[in-house]
Amino acid sequence: PQRPAANGNGHTNGSFGASPSTAIAGRTMSSYTTATVTSETASARQNVVPSTSPGGWGGGYFDGNNTGGGFNEPPQPQVTSPFGSASRGGREPTGNAPSAPALRTSTSGRTGSSVEESIIVTLMPEKEGLFMFQHHNYEVSSIRRGSKVIRRYSDFVWLLDCLHKRYPFRVLPLLPPKRVAVNGNHLSNDGAFIEKRRRGLARFLNALVRHPVLSQEQLIIMFLTVPTELSVWRKQATISVQDEFQGRVLPPGLEDSLPPTLEALFDKTRSGIRRSAELYINVCNIMDRLVKRTEGVAADHARIALSLASLTETSADTYATDTNEVPLLNDGLNSMSRHLRTCQTLMEDESKAWDEGVLEDLKRQRDALVSVRELFDRRERLDKDNIPYLERRIQTNETKLANLRSKPEGMVKPGEIERVVEAIIKDKESIVSQHNRSIFVKECIRDELMYFQNTQFHVSRWNQDWAQERVKYSEMLADNWRRLLDELEGMPLGD
Repeated sequence: PQRPAANGNGHTNGSFGASPSTAIAGRTMSSYTTATVTSETASARQNVVPSTSPGGWGGGYFDGNNTGGGFNEPPQPQVTSPFGSASRGGREPTGNAPSAPALRTSTSGRTGSSVEESIIVTLMPEKEGLFMFQHHNYEVSSIRRGSKVIRRYSDFVWLLDCLHKRYPFRVLPLLPPKRVAVNGNHLSNDGAFIEKRRRGLARFLNALVRHPVLSQEQLIIMFLTVPTELSVWRKQATISVQDEFQGRVLPPGLEDSLPPTLEALFDKTRSGIRRSAELYINVCNIMDRLVKRTEGVAADHARIALSLASLTETSADTYATDTNEVPLLNDGLNSMSRHLRTCQTLMEDESKAWDEGVLEDLKRQRDALVSVRELFDRRERLDKDNIPYLERRIQTNETKLANLRSKPEGMVKPGEIERVVEAIIKDKESIVSQHNRSIFVKECIRDELMYFQNTQFHVSRWNQDWAQERVKYSEMLADNWRRLLDELEGMPLGD
């Protein structure tokens, strides 16, 4: 049987709301919205220069009430993703599988004709800090960038917090929790939990560097390449995390290019993502139990093997009446014991392969779904405007202005007319700005969903990989039992 190619696994703030179009009932956008001719870069890069801005928890894990499925584009001409089509990557088996299979790495993405960047996160052996305040460090390395840096968990939290402020309407990956409470006890130093957190950090960084927009963000590049301790670097640099739409000019035709069915598509997608995310969370939990159960079954095979080996020491006494058949009986018991040991090894290898393979694949898909779910939740929270209020205030001020102009010259306070005119102009500019922003938000979420479409191919891959893995181990186990059957032919049957 063949082993599939190594496969990879490698998871707030702003303010805005429902995107107004020029024909929303009760609104008169067109009278305030002016066409612009030039467009600045879609997301102006910020030069990183010094801030003492503290890190904050901006993540969210999977089991919140945040929600968001499939990207069902309504029937229309073929739409090309602004990010380009995704390569499905290579899936060729790597030749004959060895008796003890090589394990897939839990930090890398699937490779193929278009090689994904892979960030490797390694837990450093020694803790740092004072006795009661010790923390783990992680080595973050990238072969493509030729970089190796040391980061701690709070650095990841700070990075995600900055990204939530700068990119509230992008799909931001999830961070694993700092600790988990089980029966009131916090598991922050448990070895298995630390390993899960390391894998979660690797998934987080790999999701960032594979994103077409976030991968170009200077903060992320600095996080991956600055060799000094991040807390020291942050004090020396002024870090701007202003919203990506700040100062961006609405390109001509962008608003008209967005289909009128976009909001319906968002609602449908959000509903599907909510259901899919919950199902994947459940599947991940069940798969985790399967891994542990397989380890337990393997251990039970070893216990039986040990008992059978011990039985050979008692056979001569047990059948002391006639010991002629005892050697053949013991040969059979020893053969069964050996093959049970082989079965134990194969099952342990299979459980490790599941743990580092299909389980990580499932978690990667789960994280992608929950990230989109949280994107829709953020939009509901942050994509708001006060345009109706501004329109009413403009009408009030225009009425006031007309009354002021109708009065005789001496009856109007100096500068009163100018103040009212300035207030009207500012409110109109604010309406234009908020309206343009809502268009950018719609465009951004549409692009994120088009990028998210690629995860359906990841679903195909993990299914195919796991099926191949099941076939491989089933054949190896069957071969083990067939060889055992041949060896048991000589056991006495008393015929």
